[in-house]
Amino acid sequence: MENTQPLKTDNIMDFRNYLRRLLRSWYTFVACFIVCIGVALIYLRYATPQYHINAKLLIEDQKKGNGGASSVAAMDFGTLIGGGSSVDNEVEVLKTRYLMDRLVRSKQLNFIWYRLGDLRDVEMDEDPFEIEIQQLEDTIMKTEFRVEVKNRENFSLSYEDRSTKEQRQLDLKFDKVISLPKFGVFVFKNKLEESKTQKYKLMISSIDSRVSSLKSLLTIDVTNKLASTIDIQLDYPLTGKGERILTGFINEYIEQNRRDKSRIADSTVAFIDERILLVNSELNGIEGNIQAFMQDKGLANIAEQSKLLFQSSTEYIKQLAEIEGKIEVINGVEDLLKKEGNNRLVAGSVLTDDPSFSTLMNSYNNLNLERERLLLSYTSDNPYVINTDQRIASITENILEYLKNSRNNLSVSKKEIEKNSGRLQGNIRQVPAQQRTFLDLSRQQQLKQELYLFLLQKREETAVANTSNIAGIRIIDPPKAVSAPFKPNRRIILFAALLFAFAMPIGKIYIEDLLNNKVLNRKDIEKRTMIPVIAELMHNNTGTDLIEFKSSRIALAEQFRALRSNLKFMMPKGEDKVILVTSGMPGEGKSFTSLNLANVYAVSGKKVLLLEFDLRKPKLSKIYTGLSKVGISNYIVDQSLTLDDFINPVGDTGNLYFGACGPIPPNPAELILSERVEQMMKAARECFDYIIIDAPPIMAVIDAQLLSAYCDVSLYVVRSGYTPHDLLSLPENAREQSKMKNIAIVLNDINENAHGYYGHSYGYYHLDDQKRPWWKFGKKV
Repeated sequence: MENTQPLKTDNIMDFRNYLRRLLRSWYTFVACFIVCIGVALIYLRYATPQYHINAKLLIEDQKKGNGGASSVAAMDFGTLIGGGSSVDNEVEVLKTRYLMDRLVRSKQLNFIWYRLGDLRDVEMDEDPFEIEIQQLEDTIMKTEFRVEVKNRENFSLSYEDRSTKEQRQLDLKFDKVISLPKFGVFVFKNKLEESKTQKYKLMISSIDSRVSSLKSLLTIDVTNKLASTIDIQLDYPLTGKGERILTGFINEYIEQNRRDKSRIADSTVAFIDERILLVNSELNGIEGNIQAFMQDKGLANIAEQSKLLFQSSTEYIKQLAEIEGKIEVINGVEDLLKKEGNNRLVAGSVLTDDPSFSTLMNSYNNLNLERERLLLSYTSDNPYVINTDQRIASITENILEYLKNSRNNLSVSKKEIEKNSGRLQGNIRQVPAQQRTFLDLSRQQQLKQELYLFLLQKREETAVANTSNIAGIRIIDPPKAVSAPFKPNRRIILFAALLFAFAMPIGKIYIEDLLNNKVLNRKDIEKRTMIPVIAELMHNNTGTDLIEFKSSRIALAEQFRALRSNLKFMMPKGEDKVILVTSGMPGEGKSFTSLNLANVYAVSGKKVLLLEFDLRKPKLSKIYTGLSKVGISNYIVDQSLTLDDFINPVGDTGNLYFGACGPIPPNPAELILSERVEQMMKAARECFDYIIIDAPPIMAVIDAQLLSAYCDVSLYVVRSGYTPHDLLSLPENAREQSKMKNIAIVLNDINENAHGYYGHSYGYYHLDDQKRPWWKFGKKV
């Protein structure tokens, strides 16, 4: 009987069979579910939670004016050449290490206290001790300290010396100076109210590592590009401590901005003080000249005739004093801006009342501060720093141009006033020389005095403005922790555990199938060969190789009966009666199949001859013992022997005869090629209804192929879970090359829980009245 279906070489999974295997493994699902959910609950119980701590800042963007001419004049020239907004600049400042470094040092955040637990140590929200740092080493290796409080005065400190790997323990006292080599000098102050013994863990790490750790937990972003707000988020396992850390970070940032703005006022005051000293020196010189003049000329009072001229010139003097004062200040500012490498800050409102010039000077100061902040994170050759330098140079040129134009305008006004004053001088020439000289000295005195008072006034205004200076930053949403932790996520972890509980059994079966190279069921055979599967035999649980067929209802007996019936279709002719049983390699059950196939024929009333033609490793002789030692090998060698000399009746049916192997010959293949084998087969065909030949495996020797010439059907035995897939090519090649005729496959030793070709359990013939226990759902008993 040939299989007309094409050869199947695909490895597509039988999902229906796969599903049945999963259902039979329901207990595996239950076990995985219990384990995975248990592990997830334990993890959720002892995992360290992480909370989001959020805050929002409002940055006063000074680049946004209120409109009008002054707003146009106040435009930031740096923005026109590609500079970023002030909010983006402040975000970069917040991301620098400098702020976090100052916070870690000031709050001692590299000292972390833990409360000891059975499974894990928990970080404490409040430190149990106050540590006063008198000296701290620059480089500290991360070290764990165990602190045990004995009473209110004494405690012990134990740690592992990283260099020597030795455990050290120190008995110390509170409020006393403690020197720890490679760490520093400290003073521990007890904050605990109770005096009972308590144990804690102190983790000391380097400032750099703690700064890096906190920076990795910090997120700074601008979520709304249309508003000048900054969102800050810190992830931390303790809500209270996290809020305090984020609050300290924001306060450090605000304080730095306040210090930067205070430096502008301090620089302005210093500049004014320099000018006051210079003007005061000049004023003292003029007053000394007046005194010397009066004493030299012996004058006590100026004549009344000069009063009118003096009053007329007073107005010109006041105007000239104001103009010269402005020119003097402009010259001073110009000299300051032209100095090489100058980075001093100057307030424009101190130097002139013109709002446009004040705006330019404010932009100049802001750019200098921005450059200093960038240098905290970047080097001087960074593109951002270079861009800021270019913007400073551009606005400096605008300021110098403005100063030049202002000085020119003041010079024109001064010449006009001096022209009018010159006409007045013609009249003054009529005054006596002493009075004219006195008038000149008084005018110089008044000019310097006006300038002196002007500088004093601006100095006081700057000092008052400095006392009310604000940082330009508002905390519109103070640091606040989210009520529920974002990590671990209970729903995701439980869902993942449930997913793993289902995936593990499924993956186990899939990997087993993926890595399996053994034949497991009928479909494995049909995928790899066109040879038909004539029978499927279950695992033998009887404890004996010979099955009892007369009254047995076990599945294996029924399967041999089915094999007997199927062989009728492969041997339709009356003279077809020789069946060859072989396999690919030893241990696949060919002898077991031959033995029971012969018996099942004998039970049906047929006269059967079982020939043990495995002349190399015979096995059937061990079952049928006590028989004549003359066997097949003797018959082939000894021409005088007949078939009856080595054939013996066996079993209780009276229909089964057994021809043993006999002595193992040195040349089995040559014996099989002998004419005596042909004579034996002819004689056996005349005497018996069926002849079963137990042949050697075909992988190692050629004996089975030689014997196939005398056979009508060849049965190739494949053992489930034992025969490799590659061995299925042996019978396929034998079929294609006609080395073995009328070949069929017997699948042996299949699992009783497996499903057959039609999807029905092989346990059908088990005891019908026996009920299955609930824990064996999906199994046959």
